[in-house]
Amino acid sequence: MHLSHPAAPFQGIPREDVFFVANDQFVQLGYGYIILSMQMEVYPERPMQIYINIEAQPSARNLLLGALLARAEQIRAQYPHLKGRIYTQLAPNQFDLITFYNQNGFASNDAEEEHIFTLPNVPAPTPPMSCQFASVPLQTAEQTQAFLARMNMYRMTPITMDYMTLQMQQPYFMALGFYRGGQPIAEIMMSGYRPDMAALVMVYVRNEHRRHGVGSALVRSASALLRERGVTHCITQVYSRNEPQMKLMKSLGASRRRIVGILPSMDIG
Repeated sequence: MHLSHPAAPFQGIPREDVFFVANDQFVQLGYGYIILSMQMEVYPERPMQIYINIEAQPSARNLLLGALLARAEQIRAQYPHLKGRIYTQLAPNQFDLITFYNQNGFASNDAEEEHIFTLPNVPAPTPPMSCQFASVPLQTAEQTQAFLARMNMYRMTPITMDYMTLQMQQPYFMALGFYRGGQPIAEIMMSGYRPDMAALVMVYVRNEHRRHGVGSALVRSASALLRERGVTHCITQVYSRNEPQMKLMKSLGASRRRIVGILPSMDIG
């Protein structure tokens, strides 16, 4: 079999991070690629997150994986003192691929999970000291882009403007935050259209304000507003390996509804 790079960027990915594989008759058997992201906010203990994806026939997977891991080592060498992980994301029913990665040293110790919780039927908590609870200003494209940029700093996959526009049209859309001196310390986006259920799309708390119940207070403040409109439950998606997200779910009494995706990974550094 033969490996090659594309002649130009592939789906926006630099050509050196993409590999095609073909058999000895030069019939293409598939491809794989690698994407580096720095997740200082989502995974501060392992901020270097290297995502790999393989779309190939089984006979070509090992060769592609070897090439991608070699490329990951090259990338890692640029950040010798930074811890991270190499990971992929699979559907829970992709048993053959989950087995393939596990047999090659990946551990399935992280997953994207959907959780559900009952909106607390209590008055909204008092905002943190010297903070104001307010709607996020979204009157202009610049304000919306700035809000998305702040949210996406704390996400593995970015919220796009198209997705944001769609959510803003939903009956239960809310963008709220705690602000101090006009600067956000925490913000939340909720949406949905079902009569009894909303979706917690995203909530973040700036690092210096974590571990003080700010995230939970913001969710409860938004929940009080939704309760007034007849909403009783909320669903959201979290990563099981993300400790702050799981602690927030526990504080809200949430239960796991289903596994959305499996994230086989191996730690580096």
